[in-house]
Amino acid sequence: MSPWDPRGFPGRTAPGLFLGMATLSQAGASLSQQGVAVLAVFFRAALHLSFSQMGTLVSATSLGMMVGLTVAGVLVDRLGPRWLLGVGGAWSLIAGFGVSRVHGYGVLLALLFVMGIGLGGIPSAGTRAVFDAFAGRARGMVMGIRQTGVPLGAAAGAVLIPLLVPGWGTGGVFLAIALLVLASAWTFGLVIRGRARAPAPAARLPGLKWLRPALGPMAVGMMLVAAQYSVLTFTIADLATRHGWTLPAAGLGLALVQVGGGVGRIGLGWWSDRRGGQRPGIILGAAATGAAAALAFGWAPAATPTALLLGILLPLGIGAVGWNALVLTWSGERVPAWGAGQAMSWTGSAVFLGSALYPPAFGWVLDHTGHFAWAFSALAIWMVLAGVLVVVVRHRDTRTVAVTA
Repeated sequence: MSPWDPRGFPGRTAPGLFLGMATLSQAGASLSQQGVAVLAVFFRAALHLSFSQMGTLVSATSLGMMVGLTVAGVLVDRLGPRWLLGVGGAWSLIAGFGVSRVHGYGVLLALLFVMGIGLGGIPSAGTRAVFDAFAGRARGMVMGIRQTGVPLGAAAGAVLIPLLVPGWGTGGVFLAIALLVLASAWTFGLVIRGRARAPAPAARLPGLKWLRPALGPMAVGMMLVAAQYSVLTFTIADLATRHGWTLPAAGLGLALVQVGGGVGRIGLGWWSDRRGGQRPGIILGAAATGAAAALAFGWAPAATPTALLLGILLPLGIGAVGWNALVLTWSGERVPAWGAGQAMSWTGSAVFLGSALYPPAFGWVLDHTGHFAWAFSALAIWMVLAGVLVVVVRHRDTRTVAVTA
């Protein structure tokens, strides 16, 4: 069935509008969480932080989201996504208000962590709601469209935050973002019909054995996110310090990366649907693209023409950001339908664990080598290893099918 056919659609509105509101909800959460990476440039200057410390600001939020997604994964299949959207939006506003009022490094880290816990409920709820609403339809592209909310929010932050901070201050900008998170989450909750819980299984497998097939996608996502968050955190700093771009111009460069990520999420999802739902091969292509573009960007000399740099940033976004929706969908489709929400939420939790680890590691390499090229080279190698893991997981699946056929 076409994803856009209104017949039998379980939402309170047409499929297109439902998906649009889901995407905006994800964009609001992303603007808050990934906006921290853009604000980190300003916090680094104000608090005199190293690149490693700058990376820990992103890590604090990501660790909070990891905790939030882990808890939300258990709750979303039982209480439904509407409840999580309501609680997550309110929590994020309260914590975001706290963040907007502090100026010390240690307290800032703690509040960013607390804020991330509340934010974790929003993507968990949205992923489950869209996955369920479009069951029986071409779901790869739909999930890709919904996940474009992540680069959409990040792109908005990359463009707007450097322009707004001089007038509003970091606190004013963050408070405005927190209000937007609340509004977008609660608005999406209004169009979800009922509690939208998955039906209870007739015979639930003991423990978490049913979750084992999702472990491969979890590990792949945890590795691939290295590119997404390292690029998010350090692209502006690289363009500004090595290539001499102004901060607003560098923000536009990062926005182009996010545009590439959005194009990748939709395009890769569409292509995987055309290939009968075969997600791993498309994920492998994204990993290879990200690795090649990371090398090209890292070793581009300071005198590289702007047009050429922009030509590198777009495919960097496709490879570094475009894989996310496919990994989540791959995870949800490998487990029983009644546990898809938990599988996708825990995959998201693994992704955010990775996003907490890599920016400080990238910053450490940068602090100790003094050159972005070596940090981006290490990132490219890691992306290649992630591609190898995709091949291993796919090979094990093929052998399992061959043995049981």
